[in-house]
Amino acid sequence: MKNLTQHETEVLIVGGGLAGLRAAIEAQKAGCRVMMVTKGKAGRAGSSAITSAGYSVALGHADQDDTPQLHLEDTLNGGAGLNNLALARILCEEAVDRFWEMVEWGVSFERDDQGNFIQYPSGDHTRRRIAVCVGHAGTGMTLPLKAVATDVEFLDCVTALDLMIDAHGVSGLIGLDTRDRSLIAITAKCTILATGGIGQLYTVTSNPRDITGDGLALAFRAGAELTDLEFVQFYPWRLISHQKSRIPIQPSTFAEGGILRNAKGERFMETADPAKKEATTRDIAARAIFREIMEGRGEEGGVLLDISEMHTQAFANLNPRVARLFDKRGEDLCVARMILAPEAHFHMGGVRIDEWGRSSLPYLFAAGETAGGIHGGNRLDSNAIPAGQVFGRRAGRAASEDASRRPQPQTDIPRLRVWQARWEKLRQPGPGTENIKELKSAIRVLMWNHCGIIRNGSSLERGIYEASQLQTRAQNARPTELQDGIMLLETENLALVAELIMRSAAMRRESRGAHFRADYPESLDRKWRVNLKVGKSSAAEPLITLWEVESQVSNRLGVDRGYDQPPSKNGRTR
Repeated sequence: MKNLTQHETEVLIVGGGLAGLRAAIEAQKAGCRVMMVTKGKAGRAGSSAITSAGYSVALGHADQDDTPQLHLEDTLNGGAGLNNLALARILCEEAVDRFWEMVEWGVSFERDDQGNFIQYPSGDHTRRRIAVCVGHAGTGMTLPLKAVATDVEFLDCVTALDLMIDAHGVSGLIGLDTRDRSLIAITAKCTILATGGIGQLYTVTSNPRDITGDGLALAFRAGAELTDLEFVQFYPWRLISHQKSRIPIQPSTFAEGGILRNAKGERFMETADPAKKEATTRDIAARAIFREIMEGRGEEGGVLLDISEMHTQAFANLNPRVARLFDKRGEDLCVARMILAPEAHFHMGGVRIDEWGRSSLPYLFAAGETAGGIHGGNRLDSNAIPAGQVFGRRAGRAASEDASRRPQPQTDIPRLRVWQARWEKLRQPGPGTENIKELKSAIRVLMWNHCGIIRNGSSLERGIYEASQLQTRAQNARPTELQDGIMLLETENLALVAELIMRSAAMRRESRGAHFRADYPESLDRKWRVNLKVGKSSAAEPLITLWEVESQVSNRLGVDRGYDQPPSKNGRTR
């Protein structure tokens, strides 16, 4: 085939962040040939590279009575009754071992003068549980892990287009090399999706430009089941008053005395959460701040942060990036005027997985933010990185086991020919039928307006219709420039995932966790303590069904730490 590069591997990982790297290390350890495909550059692209690098783990150093069981109880409370219990338990128990692995591999976590790891408090957690990488920089984690993945073949600057399927299941990936504009076909015995979340679906987001919901779009089109898509977390406390790149104020700030005030000087969190006040969960804080802004009590598009009851150095220690910014500008933190506002941050939904990262499709796995079910209706502070490490390892190990038994994967020739024909058209720009940048922007505005922090049914229904129309426009668009053709492919994924999220949000007629419906403000446990499972109907249309929380709990939970051997593909339970 013309303009096509072909590769073959045993375990293929799509995405180059922390979860993908951990999966690669485990599959490499098992002796598999491993290839990692990354839209940017492995270890430096995606949300992992720019995270503030918090890792929640029950080490028992800061509080001797902290245990994985207490961590689990906090995680379940935060998840509003929707966590898959098996996945949540595994996360909290195995986070400890994965932490010590990272230390062994050269990740430097902050320590005190006695050499003990510092663990910060958070309103989400009942114990001091947040360990943070020195410098609060994600690359302090990603680059050491990449250095351990010595036998992995890295393919950078490749945009994933579609999964290939043969008679046995998923057989690899069709991608686009964005440097030489050629198509790539990679056959693989097992494929792990670790592409991150959906942050670029929103106009205001903490996510980098390459986080466009690709993994969810790939999985859905291939026929895999997704879950919990309606739960999008908005980070409440982004500093917006000093530079364009919004800096997060760390949650520990509010456990240590930070106060939020509206333009009238009122401490409005006393009303929003009388018990915890500012040290509340992210969903409650985001809604409270959003209401102050929308009801005219905001200050220049946000609310004011008051640190007068904190020691300035304590604030600087918790927020070194903010301290460096103020120091560079010659401003005094003691009298600084800091305005905060919420933005889209994390997606609790994703590909539905079992305890070993297996999806509902044979030989397809998911890990990191691409996987759903772990966090339920709301993720706790700093639970994302340990989840990526725990389930990245598990997916890598199970994939290597399944790869040893899988028949030789076959190239999906019909699907490949479809993409070749399409890319040939996109490679020859002409008079454009759409402004692709405006089309992408329209999807992001649509989601912010119709499926944001506070939602309602009529707005969601309108948003679903408009998302469907935008999908059709994207599929029929002809770009004027080659670079716009690449953006168009991302835009299609965004439009598809936008519709799936809004359909799920419209179906859930209650408020729970990060999902808040103004027309259904109560949580209704008797009817809605269920997960929504999203798949494709026979007509390839979205099909959303209820999935009882209790039915997802594995019968294997009775054995303590009985998770170390992945069951065979034929022996798994769904």
